[in-house]
Amino acid sequence: MEGANNTTAWPEFDNSSSNKTLTPEDEEVKLSYQIVASLVLVALILCAIFGNACVVAAIALERSLQNVANYLIGSLAVTDLMVSVLVLPMAALYQVLNRWTLGQIPCDIFISLDVLCCTSSILHLCAIALDRYWAITEPIEYMKKRTPRRAAVLISVTWLVGFSISVPPMLIMRSQSSSMAEDRANPKQCKIRQDPWYTILNFRAFYIPLILMLVLYGRIFKAARFRIRRTVRKTEKKKVANSCLALSPALFHKKSPGDVHGKSWKRSVEPRPLLSVTVR
Repeated sequence: MEGANNTTAWPEFDNSSSNKTLTPEDEEVKLSYQIVASLVLVALILCAIFGNACVVAAIALERSLQNVANYLIGSLAVTDLMVSVLVLPMAALYQVLNRWTLGQIPCDIFISLDVLCCTSSILHLCAIALDRYWAITEPIEYMKKRTPRRAAVLISVTWLVGFSISVPPMLIMRSQSSSMAEDRANPKQCKIRQDPWYTILNFRAFYIPLILMLVLYGRIFKAARFRIRRTVRKTEKKKVANSCLALSPALFHKKSPGDVHGKSWKRSVEPRPLLSVTVR
């Protein structure tokens, strides 16, 4: 798989150079390259393992994070953790030594796990995009349907599609006589077969989810921008109304005729003070 299978698409070197006599300078350069590449790859693998393990542990231990959206993210972290633990070490060894030294059966397992995990990771991203799209465009209706059972269905579909793309085609190709002859001719190589039907299958498994994610996130962006603008307009109208009330409250407070009548009646019935007359 050219697109999704990132771990096995290593640069090819000229294997004929291994048959030539290397000078001490060439051997020193080769050894220094292997040491530096090993350190860099080991650091990247450890970072990937630590980061994905932290995500899985946080979702598993923190009850407030256990919701449908985070279940999908947790399953994605499990997929990436599998890549870091099962695929990347063998790929790093293949890259550093520039040849496959583990045998044919580990090579088949390595390629199958690589395609399975990478395809499943891509489909998990697609499922997360679908979940966010439904949550934004249909918030009320989708919240009723957004259950752990629905998340389990999405996760199961992603793993099932990834398994159907990786394992059965690999078994079919390995059962062919031409594949066995090619493996015997190149025992130091471990790469995916370039059969046309398998290439087309992997092409669809990578680019169809990619196009779907681009379309979904484009619509999510439009819906979010529309909601933000509507909220800003409501806030501005409320501020204008509050400022008008603060500046001229008399314009918004009108006296009713009954109030005026009542006050004049009260004045008319108020007793007047008596004049005091003194007799001498």
